[in-house]
Amino acid sequence: MSRALLPWLAGLALVACQREPEVMKETKADPFAVIAAIDTKASSYKDPEPPTTAPPPGMNPRTPRPAINPADAKISGRTRVEAVDRLFFRVPVEWVAAPATGPDVRPGFMLPGPGGEAHLDITRFATAGVEPTAYIRQWRAQFTTESGAPLSDEQVRVQEMVRGPLQVTLADMGGTYAAPVAPGASERYNDPGYRMMTAIVQYRGETYFFKAVGPALTMAIWEHAFGDFAISFTPQFEP
Repeated sequence: MSRALLPWLAGLALVACQREPEVMKETKADPFAVIAAIDTKASSYKDPEPPTTAPPPGMNPRTPRPAINPADAKISGRTRVEAVDRLFFRVPVEWVAAPATGPDVRPGFMLPGPGGEAHLDITRFATAGVEPTAYIRQWRAQFTTESGAPLSDEQVRVQEMVRGPLQVTLADMGGTYAAPVAPGASERYNDPGYRMMTAIVQYRGETYFFKAVGPALTMAIWEHAFGDFAISFTPQFEP
């Protein structure tokens, strides 16, 4: 290469370095055109869990009831005498008299406690031949475990005793309370952490049901008191 061309090539390189590089212009695609180009008919995708407003089968959609007046109950150990027809018994003075909750239910009691109020309902049937185990099976069906399974035999405690002319059957169970919200209703409660303690008293062809249901935390503090209540039943003296 001749020395005469060297200055010319150096100048050409300098001019090339001083030119601004070309900037690529960003092109925006039309989103509607992109969507229209998708072949939806050829898609075989299916949502494995499509949205639904209904709960899964077997799940109770009802919201659990909130605790009512939870409070620390001071157990004094003192009792008072109450009666239903010809049947007398003793209850803790802390149990508050409560109105009947239905047409066939007698006035019962409210049991205060840290888990919220529990309630003891009293029902009387003037018929002979009542089988206590049939009612216990019915009450057992109103509870499920935390996973939704029925209670096992080990999760239901049953005790039978005789006190003079009285035949008394006690039952104790707990779990998620799922009894019908009203007799014959399809909607059921959904109250986890509940407990039921019952006493069935049979006397001369009459049957009395004493059923206490409520938060397990409240029922636990009255467990011994309920046992004392159950052995206090005394029929009216008849000469």
